[in-house]
Amino acid sequence: MKKKTIFSFFLVSVFTFTSCLNLKEAPNQEEIREDNTALDNMRIPDDWVFQDMDSTQKMNLDWVKEWETQNIDALIEEAYQYNADVQIASSRIEQANQGLKLAKSRMKPQVGAGGSAGYLPVQNSAGPAYGIVNASWEIDLWGKLRYGNKSAETMIYSAEYAQKKLKQVLSASIARAYYTSIYIVEQKELLNDAIETTESMSEFNKARLKVGVAKESDVLQMDAQIAKYKESLVILDQMELDVKRSIELLMGRYPKGELAIEESLMDLSTELPEEFPMSLLENRPEIMISQYAVAKAFYDKEVAKASRWPSVSLNTSFGGVNQTLQGMWHLSNPIFTLGGSLVTPIFTGGAIKANIAIQNEQQKQAVLYYAKSYLNALSEVETSLNGVQAVEGRFEQSNIALENLQRTYELSEKQYQVGNENMYTLLQKQLQLIDESTNQLNLKYEKIAQRINLYMALGGDYL
Repeated sequence: MKKKTIFSFFLVSVFTFTSCLNLKEAPNQEEIREDNTALDNMRIPDDWVFQDMDSTQKMNLDWVKEWETQNIDALIEEAYQYNADVQIASSRIEQANQGLKLAKSRMKPQVGAGGSAGYLPVQNSAGPAYGIVNASWEIDLWGKLRYGNKSAETMIYSAEYAQKKLKQVLSASIARAYYTSIYIVEQKELLNDAIETTESMSEFNKARLKVGVAKESDVLQMDAQIAKYKESLVILDQMELDVKRSIELLMGRYPKGELAIEESLMDLSTELPEEFPMSLLENRPEIMISQYAVAKAFYDKEVAKASRWPSVSLNTSFGGVNQTLQGMWHLSNPIFTLGGSLVTPIFTGGAIKANIAIQNEQQKQAVLYYAKSYLNALSEVETSLNGVQAVEGRFEQSNIALENLQRTYELSEKQYQVGNENMYTLLQKQLQLIDESTNQLNLKYEKIAQRINLYMALGGDYL
């Protein structure tokens, strides 16, 4: 009776101690940034575009939705369903979930069974038989198993954000390629106009050559330019097929290069918000992955530290022994034990201390990688915003140039009609107009590309 009382007191003491042990929480983003030597030299300007806006304040997303068309949405949804990388990412999430189940299983009792039976040929009889059921349960006194569970949980979150990042990159890649294919088609139209104009100039020079007004070199130069234009046209044809094939591959289709696209690039008219909520930057997949890497390293370090202390397990077994296999099930000789075990490290050759030091260095590395991700995010946002502003300014000047060249061509056309200007000069003006139209098409495409870059820089998970 006294032994039972001591054992019961031991169990109550163990469970009380375990329930009172508060686990440490991994550092959050603010704590990581405050205690990070790699960010000590960073000074964010007061007029920076990101502000600590109220989380309930809804940001205007019209600037994003403007380039997000129904056709692009359909292509992205198909890619989400059939893209191999997305499926691999989903498999990694499931793998991480199973890893958490494995970690949690260590906190539950482990039950096993065994038995033995034999035959004695000399006596021509059955030998002794026994069957037994064993159960063992490790008590998590120091939080080692619970810290292991938290470490496994961070793997799930990291895998989920890795999938978000993959989908973000996939969406942006499809959108870029889609608009690139439209851009190429419009480039081909302008190039055909340039070929037609240059051929007219060449014919005009040939006529002038016959009457001795033009030089043969002028004709050869025009013909060479036509050949270069046609070569560019062949290159654009190949580029169009390659871009369409790349989209089809991202969607898991056979790359035929037969993707249907819209006829022309859209004109972006919406303006960007003057400020963005800081949460957009902080919720970027790369930053969240880095944060969970810090958390995992923190919990792994706590697991290593807990391994310094004794491990306590409760053990029990129940079974029976008999001379015959059939008689064993009558439990004529039952076996029942209940006890515990305590194992503590005494001398490990410095292995535990070294493991703690390794985990500590891994946590330092994770914190520095977080700082690197954070600085890269700031750089990408600044670069994207600068790119948007620069292309807007260039597009505005190109509009002015295009209007002036259009007016110049119209005036030259009137002068030609009344005989004050020749065809060659008129064709030159037309070619200048085509060149500037090509430049504006480039800027129009660049505006869309820069908006997509900004979408990527801001995290892209709010579409």
